[in-house]
Amino acid sequence: MPSSFSLGSIRVQATKIFVWVIWAHVLLVGAVALMARNPWREPMAVALLIALVATLSAWKLRDGLALRSIIAIALTFGPILFVYAGRGHFSGIAGNGDWQVDYHMYFFGVFAMLTAYVDWRPIAIAAALTAAHHLLLDLVVPANVFPEEGIDRVALHAIAVVIECGVLFWLTVAISTLFTRLEDLVDFTSRETAAALMREQETITALQDQLDQQLAAAKS
Repeated sequence: MPSSFSLGSIRVQATKIFVWVIWAHVLLVGAVALMARNPWREPMAVALLIALVATLSAWKLRDGLALRSIIAIALTFGPILFVYAGRGHFSGIAGNGDWQVDYHMYFFGVFAMLTAYVDWRPIAIAAALTAAHHLLLDLVVPANVFPEEGIDRVALHAIAVVIECGVLFWLTVAISTLFTRLEDLVDFTSRETAAALMREQETITALQDQLDQQLAAAKS
């Protein structure tokens, strides 16, 4: 199978793209904080630290579940920081408004992006981090997650997360199975082709030996 179509190469490419997205979060979270007239240094510093950890992890680990898990956590901190930095009202192009709840949509975007790994486990890690973030902050510092406190809103978001992640789990498992079967088929075909070529080579060698014997008999 061409390397560009292997599951490993797809995951490596996905990691490269995700690292750039994580670095983009540094600037975006600062912009969100400024638009909401909130302090920007603290969330940008956290985003910068996360980007550095993700970059070093990608450089050291190259690939594997550990790296995919770290990237999943780093990506999920994007919407976490947006929700934190975007608390309160800001003056946007369309006028004044509270966009904190709207930033929650990016959590679902992160889940969808992680399907590029064709692995349900990073998605599960991102979903677990999201659930913990929503539940804990709603109990301790509700203004940092929702404009208004309410476990019912957390439950609604949790239901949406379960539905989306359930479909994504099924999809990634199905695609991973297809890749495994395709790789097995390619390996089997390669072995069969190699065996056929060896048999043909043996036949040619045997014919050549017979021809050499006949020529030697004719000369004698």
